[in-house]
Amino acid sequence: MTLPKLFSGAAAAVLLGLATLGTSSCSKDFIDLNDPTRLPSADGYTDSLSIVTGVTAAYSSLQDLYGNGSNRGLFVFAEIPSDNSFTVSSGELLNEFNDFTLASSNPRLQSQWLVTYRAIARCNVILSRAGGVKLTAATRNRYFGEVRFIRALAYFNAVRIWGDIPLVTTEITSIADAYQFGRMPKEQVYALIEEDLAFAENNLPATQTGVNLGRITKGAAQGLMGKVLLTQKKYDAAATALKKVIDGNAYALQAAYANIFLTTNELNTEILAAARYTKGGLGIGSSFSTWFMPVLPAAVALTVNGNVGTGQQFNSVDPDLVAAFTASGSSDVRAAASFGASTVGTLTQYYTKKYSDVPTSAFDAENDWIILRYADVLLMYAEAVNEQGGPNALALDAVNRVIRRSRNLPVATPAPAVDLPAAISRADLTTRLELERRLELNFEGHRWFDLVRTDRAIPVMNAFFTRTGSASRLDNNKLVFPLPIQEIQTNPILTQNTGYN
Repeated sequence: MTLPKLFSGAAAAVLLGLATLGTSSCSKDFIDLNDPTRLPSADGYTDSLSIVTGVTAAYSSLQDLYGNGSNRGLFVFAEIPSDNSFTVSSGELLNEFNDFTLASSNPRLQSQWLVTYRAIARCNVILSRAGGVKLTAATRNRYFGEVRFIRALAYFNAVRIWGDIPLVTTEITSIADAYQFGRMPKEQVYALIEEDLAFAENNLPATQTGVNLGRITKGAAQGLMGKVLLTQKKYDAAATALKKVIDGNAYALQAAYANIFLTTNELNTEILAAARYTKGGLGIGSSFSTWFMPVLPAAVALTVNGNVGTGQQFNSVDPDLVAAFTASGSSDVRAAASFGASTVGTLTQYYTKKYSDVPTSAFDAENDWIILRYADVLLMYAEAVNEQGGPNALALDAVNRVIRRSRNLPVATPAPAVDLPAAISRADLTTRLELERRLELNFEGHRWFDLVRTDRAIPVMNAFFTRTGSASRLDNNKLVFPLPIQEIQTNPILTQNTGYN
């Protein structure tokens, strides 16, 4: 059992993500236990400035959730277990995710759990305290909408990782209270997520500009709602939510696929939501360009990352994904924008180019993590419509726009040579959507969850293991990950997922 550690002053501020904000609103001591669902919050959220600071702290949680110095982030759960990626990093125990040999003591489970419930705790503090602070109703509800989106996102990732999880919706002020939180059925978790996103949709602006650029919008709430509903197989409701994004005309596909990922083109017209990072020695740069790179020859490293540090091969492009792009044809421009290759002797290593940047120093790059983008919305909409009995013209247009862009064609102009036929069957469109999502969204944190959502993880991954000569095999128990053993040892009412110790 992990003993509690007492933090105070600046240490507490760093833990809450507030140290760089120049405020003393969270200066009192608090206890940070191993399970942050038991994190009693600091006092001090008593005026509008402290609420603004708290909302900023909630946004900083996105870096924790998607990857920073202390936590590797969602790619560990969303890409490494899939047929897109592999890892050569056994020292980090990432190989356990790759091979489906996970032990509940794996530190990556614990770190993701910690940052998830820390994010939720930050949101709950604002929701508990801001009601008593003098703010206009519109301002208060906008702040509430932003943090409820972040809370919904944290819970959505968590419920897809672990299944049934503790559901904490209020500020926890005592350790005794914290021990009351056991695992709740995932249906109840999804109900809260839907409530949070509905509130966010109703209280957030359609666009953000100027200094507010990058904050959560109505469209982001609608898009995430669509993904949440699709995950639950609520196809009609999902199609309705996603069509709101399409009809809102606030987003558009970038003309060139490669432009989506340029650090000089962040928050472009395709981005609904992103975890933001900034390089320059500020402590808020991204590590992906270092984590995902292979160990490159000096000449290649100089071109790819300015020869700053060496790659760590945490999340490498699997040759199976390369083969899928090859089968897609040489006209598919997504291949060149998605991965590069380095050959040393007879060994060819593939690496993702979506996070390429020249860092200020190792682990200090500019790349944002794109949480949700418009191409994802279009493909999800087509899926939601197709699952209700087959495609219609709007659903086909949605996926055809993505396909045309992949061939460097104008997205709004019919292209008979590449467009899907109007008479395509439901089964054939299902197969094509699975492929398009894999190619379009590779290494963006969707592949594993897509396979689980569509009930395709077991057949796809076992076929992959057979094809690659792996001894690994997937069964129903491994569609969720084990709860961290530290949490079960600390909180006696938590139980483990079936098939794990």
